[in-house]
Amino acid sequence: MAKKILIVDDEPEQIDFASTLLEENGYMPISAMDGVEGMKKAKTENPDLILLDILMPEKSGIGMYQDLKNSEETKNIPVIIITGVARNEHCGSLILTQGKNLPAPDGYIEKPMNPDIVLELINGLL
Repeated sequence: MAKKILIVDDEPEQIDFASTLLEENGYMPISAMDGVEGMKKAKTENPDLILLDILMPEKSGIGMYQDLKNSEETKNIPVIIITGVARNEHCGSLILTQGKNLPAPDGYIEKPMNPDIVLELINGLL
């Protein structure tokens, strides 16, 4: 059975790009448009990995990441952060985890997403 990957992003073109890439490489994509919907799907779909955008309406990726890592149901799901903000792993980890006793994300991908980097990170985690 194909590994399920939840894509949480408020940009439909990003979801379409990632979904196509994942399907073409044997993964089963699931999508959500914000952190509220993403959290529901993380609990009901039990994905093997989550691609999580940071800047979204309703609930940001930061809020969703914190909720994921504080929930017994979802805390062990690997999370790769997708961001349009220039990469700074130390800063990104601090924003997501500061004062929360949370683990750092499993990876970072800058937008626009490079398909080779996306697959390399996913394959390495799964």
